[in-house]
Amino acid sequence: MVLELERALQLQDELIQAYQGAQEQLRLYAQQIKDRADPVAALKAAEAREKLLLDLQKPVVARYGFEESAQGVKEAMFEYARMSGNNLVIKRNNHMERLIAAGEDIDYYNGVSAQQSLRNFGTRRPVPQSQFPLVAWEEFQKSVEGRLLPVPRHDMLSAQRTEELVGACKRGDLARAKALLDQGSCLALNVGFQGLGMAVKVLAQALGGPQTLELDISGNCLGPEGAKALAAGVPQALKVLRLNVARNRLTLEGVRSIAASLPSGLEELALGFAGMKTGPAGAAALAEKLPQVTKLSLDLAGNQMGDDGLECISKALPKSLELLHVVLLGNNLSRRGFFMIDRQIGDPLHEHHLPKLQPENFVKVGEVEVTEFKEQADGAMIRQVEWQKAI
Repeated sequence: MVLELERALQLQDELIQAYQGAQEQLRLYAQQIKDRADPVAALKAAEAREKLLLDLQKPVVARYGFEESAQGVKEAMFEYARMSGNNLVIKRNNHMERLIAAGEDIDYYNGVSAQQSLRNFGTRRPVPQSQFPLVAWEEFQKSVEGRLLPVPRHDMLSAQRTEELVGACKRGDLARAKALLDQGSCLALNVGFQGLGMAVKVLAQALGGPQTLELDISGNCLGPEGAKALAAGVPQALKVLRLNVARNRLTLEGVRSIAASLPSGLEELALGFAGMKTGPAGAAALAEKLPQVTKLSLDLAGNQMGDDGLECISKALPKSLELLHVVLLGNNLSRRGFFMIDRQIGDPLHEHHLPKLQPENFVKVGEVEVTEFKEQADGAMIRQVEWQKAI
């Protein structure tokens, strides 16, 4: 069965109408959120909700010539997934995702690399490629023609084993999760946008004791309690940690938990805290726990930390740094704040000079977002912060 664009749009519109009238799925979703502390109860609510959504989809796709079954739903979704480049299809996809998310924030920072699993649709759709790959998914390999082509990383947990792992965590099956993650001294996995919630506790307990950990757990609604559970399982013997916890609504409490869990013996750290909106206090909490690494990548986009927050981080940067990559978008920085780290690199007399960090090894993404002047009651314009504080 092949859908033309017009029929595909009609199918999407009917699915949207079905979702809008499904108040029971909203109730089950609320129950799932309420039962986060009880993984078994939360899983039952999630499974009941998925079954309800599937039952809504079956008669709809049957009207378009597909089998009235789970397989028929899957085939229908793949048909309009082929048209995913069409703006009308994209618009409807986004609307359906919002309805299924029951009002939850499903927007994702475009620098977060993730493969969002839409189990309700019976298919997977790729999220835009990351421009700041905290956890790289691909490596390059020569093709038979001699070209370099991106291929899945050979050392990353496979898609099939990842799906098994997510299921084991949601069931509370610690033994199975440990067996799947028994990868030796190096562990790399992507469980981004999988709806783990408090099932992250099982994942954290299963991590074991690798020396290198690359974990993308972005977009999983962890919250502060999930952050605490994850922090409790961070292996303390790590030498390399690449951790992406963006879009998890950690709040200041969660950021503090993750920061406090960073092993002191790390040599390389890549940390994704995008979209936390924790302000200067969150930046200060992270700065207080930064380890003495040689390579550091920080995705701090959308944290609204301002000049004061970035000043805390800049002062805490270790003298041992040889490579630094930071994303500073959405942080209300003035010119003073935006160039604060640059001064530490270029001025040997700076109090917080970074002697081993060369300009070519410093990458910064962002822009000046606020004026460094403010108007007083009498109309006079003064600097927000005296320049002497930045020297």
